[in-house]
Amino acid sequence: MPMPGSLFNFARAELAFLLVLAVPSPAQQPDQPSAFQPEKTSLASGVDRLAGTEPSSRIQYARLILKGSLHATTKGAPDPPAPDPPPLLIAQCSLRPNGKHLFEMFTTFGGPAGLSFYPPWRPSGPSDLFPPATDKVTITMDFLGYTHVKPFRRQWEIPVEEPSVYRYNSPGGGSSNLEEFSWFLRYLLSLPTLRLTLNTRSTEFLTTPLLAEIRSEPLCQAAGL
Repeated sequence: MPMPGSLFNFARAELAFLLVLAVPSPAQQPDQPSAFQPEKTSLASGVDRLAGTEPSSRIQYARLILKGSLHATTKGAPDPPAPDPPPLLIAQCSLRPNGKHLFEMFTTFGGPAGLSFYPPWRPSGPSDLFPPATDKVTITMDFLGYTHVKPFRRQWEIPVEEPSVYRYNSPGGGSSNLEEFSWFLRYLLSLPTLRLTLNTRSTEFLTTPLLAEIRSEPLCQAAGL
């Protein structure tokens, strides 16, 4: 017959065994979302929102994505078939660890295009002194509404990471533009249809829902928009 002390030790060992069975093994643990995993949401306005934190730079960002339509550039010509995915207009607001907020605008002319956020270029070594050069294009920007204003021809660049995407080239040493894109938002308030034309391709975006989402996006508000 087991002694009282032996019974106690046996019960304690059995309890420990049951606790081990109750705790999931690492392989059984449910997948935990990464703190840096971007979150995509389809908003009621029809705008898609992609937000997250880029892990290497710790930059917080929100991308507001508006779908548009492709049109013929020749008057009277039929519009080309709708591409899949459609043309996109992407407003991006970001916050860097040093507290600096940025607003940037991107666009595509339809077809597959990456939507990932890419951090600013950083040198990979002591001999890596300058960022890679980007190709530049001139896009005609028409603001359409109750009245007519003269089109603006402004420089956009093709990011090295996403050659099917065009980014408005903010003023600086490598840009011929004198205004940030945020300067053009005042035109969109009263002339909400934005037409972008590059060579034989032309897209149109009804920007009213995008402007509303920019005004309500915390990162964009912090950028002064």
